[in-house]
Amino acid sequence: MIKVVGIQMGATGSKENNIEKARKLIDECLILKPNIICLPELFTYLPSQSDQVNEVSSLAEEKNGSVSQMLSEYAKKSGSYILGGSFMHSFRSSIYNTAFLYNDSGEIIAEYSKIHLFDTKDYQESKFITAGEKIALVETKFGLIGIMICYDIRFPELARTLALKGADIILCPAAFPIASPSPGIDHWQILTRAIALQNMVYVMAVNQFGYRDPFYFFGRSCLIDPWGIEVSSAQNKECLFVGEIDLDYMSSMREIRSPLMHRKPHLYQL
Repeated sequence: MIKVVGIQMGATGSKENNIEKARKLIDECLILKPNIICLPELFTYLPSQSDQVNEVSSLAEEKNGSVSQMLSEYAKKSGSYILGGSFMHSFRSSIYNTAFLYNDSGEIIAEYSKIHLFDTKDYQESKFITAGEKIALVETKFGLIGIMICYDIRFPELARTLALKGADIILCPAAFPIASPSPGIDHWQILTRAIALQNMVYVMAVNQFGYRDPFYFFGRSCLIDPWGIEVSSAQNKECLFVGEIDLDYMSSMREIRSPLMHRKPHLYQL
């Protein structure tokens, strides 16, 4: 069994306060001795639509900046893999929404910059962020892990691509809101389950919780098994949630009934 712990928190304050909150919650994680820890999207600072671009850009960090060093140290200390949710990553004069995965030695073994940016009438993520252009899939002692971020879950092509490349687990940090007229909670539950069921993978989706102009982030972080069944979920507050991933169970389910075995790729492009 692979023990996973998700950190459901709201980055509703200053960068310093958000990092301090994350530290306290990671410290609580260590007591549980998890194999994998996942934080939510933009856990160090979640831009509001009223923020100024230059001010937000000044909060971005390089790949090996202080936040990355913190996560690396925690990974080494705990002997856990840590997906550092995501944070604003400064690279070659652009700002990306990037998730870094650290192994139990504190090394960065994967990075993923969000491909699909959330642009609506209410909020334009592209105001602050440049879209990434590469998928992320990495072999670990816990199987092949793929990474998606929030709005990516509305694009089945990405999840299917990860599955076809052999993903066993998809980690999805998010800041998924109630954004009228979309029924956010319903969409979140449908999409996370659909990704797991259609691709026969485990999905661990870790959401923000709380209010940040202009949205309310409802949490509902969850671990979904390859049958689309919720294994565990977070309470309606900032908290940790714990689940177990059983790759042997996943393999047996794939042998019994996997839609991936019955694809007709000659009839469609993906």
